[in-house]
Amino acid sequence: MAESATRSQVLAHHGPAFAALIGLTSLAILLQGVFAGVFVEPGTHSGWLNAHDVNADVASALAVVSAIYAAVWLRTAARSLLIGSVVLAVLTIALTAIGHAIAGSGDNGLTPVHVPLALLAFGLAIWLSVRARTLRKAGGG
Repeated sequence: MAESATRSQVLAHHGPAFAALIGLTSLAILLQGVFAGVFVEPGTHSGWLNAHDVNADVASALAVVSAIYAAVWLRTAARSLLIGSVVLAVLTIALTAIGHAIAGSGDNGLTPVHVPLALLAFGLAIWLSVRARTLRKAGGG
């Protein structure tokens, strides 16, 4: 896009890809809850724990890619999407680190921090999806 592209042109052109990235990130975060719900119950559920572990990396990677995309293409047209996606990336990375600390130590002492932060991440991902759509509609995209 040219330097002189208007906000609505930028959102119309780059908004759908950002929405798709955030949608995939939201799906990965939702799956984290599904995977966690299986192994939070007492017993051995190593397969689900492994799925939760791998998917955490996927969710973090998608959040980072979304933040980079927003920084490159949407930084001037939709600052709220840039800020929100950077916060989401930092939050998912922190959640992954906390999750690895819980799994590595076998101590669930961090779980009361991990679960609310996970809910916050999911809420932020949903807000980013809604905000991206709202901005595109307002801009005519």
